[in-house]
Amino acid sequence: MAPEEAQVSVFDRGFMFGDGIYEVMAVYDGSVFTLDEHLRRLNRSLDAIRLESPHDDETWRQIIEQAVERGAESPAYLYLQVTRGVESPRSHVYPAAVVPTVLITVMASPILERKEIEPLKVITKNDFRWGRGDIKVTSLMANGLLKNEALAEGFDDAVLIRDGEVTEATAANVFIVKDGVIATPPKSPYLLHGITRDHVVSLAKKANMPLDERALTEDELLNADEVWITSTGYEVWPVCQVNDRFIGNGSAGVVWQEIDRLFQSSKD
Repeated sequence: MAPEEAQVSVFDRGFMFGDGIYEVMAVYDGSVFTLDEHLRRLNRSLDAIRLESPHDDETWRQIIEQAVERGAESPAYLYLQVTRGVESPRSHVYPAAVVPTVLITVMASPILERKEIEPLKVITKNDFRWGRGDIKVTSLMANGLLKNEALAEGFDDAVLIRDGEVTEATAANVFIVKDGVIATPPKSPYLLHGITRDHVVSLAKKANMPLDERALTEDELLNADEVWITSTGYEVWPVCQVNDRFIGNGSAGVVWQEIDRLFQSSKD
């Protein structure tokens, strides 16, 4: 239906409590990229918030394919959200009978066309978010605050630091390169287990490029030869500046160029 025709109850727990999870998927040439991986993470998130999935994987695939066909947009983002449904009166206690609310939207995404790559400027910020960043929940107030603080200070995004270590950006994973070795923080409860992150790790390993999944300090971030962020929207995007320090020569690095080439080839 048209967006202006869509309605959700004011008593939906997604509205009242942010009680829901979501996925964002890239659509290339009419097909959803890494769909199986997104469905696995969708199910992980639902399990983590103790919400039974309203569909099995095959039904999800059929619904998603129908949405892509009806949306007729490519490249595009497909946004899928599942909440714990409608409950009245409002209560913190989960309802006994849950009928989840499912929302899917498909919208054209110019950023995925990647006509030009302009490296980003990022600033480090204290990661004060809750301790389950691995669940892709709709409650993104803290991420929004940190992102908008960065924008107000003249940067494109924030890289978050917890106890001296890099976790992630506000909506992306973080990679660095030092002396030819790629490194990215390991999976933990403090950061999203990104589908694009995992895809980049796999591409690098298949190409026999040295890569470590290990803790990264803020000092390592500042002194890296290259810094990238990865997400469904950004794919793999270079960073030219962290705080007041330029990274490398301030342009996209050679390791990023090779990873980006591999990533673009993997979309075919």
